[in-house]
Amino acid sequence: MLRLDAPRAMTVETPPTNVHAPMELSEWAESLLRSNSYLALKNISCEFDDGVLTLRGCLPSYYLKQVAQETLAPLERLAQIDNQIAVVASGPRAVHRN
Repeated sequence: MLRLDAPRAMTVETPPTNVHAPMELSEWAESLLRSNSYLALKNISCEFDDGVLTLRGCLPSYYLKQVAQETLAPLERLAQIDNQIAVVASGPRAVHRN
């Protein structure tokens, strides 16, 4: 779980001032992921409750899991990000034989 103790520089667009409810903040976070150039992030769901943003879904690499988390970390009002994204292989692994 990523704790956001220190203020972070805003590198993403901040939510509109009328975003107050947990559902609205989770929808805003999902829209940020959907606007990302990595298509796989479009299937990640977000839930916001009491300062904690929980990320759920499946991605093909740990790199994309980290990209999803870092995309949302600068959002205001987040105390923590609970990254529950599962990393799964996207297909059968090729077997290399000599």
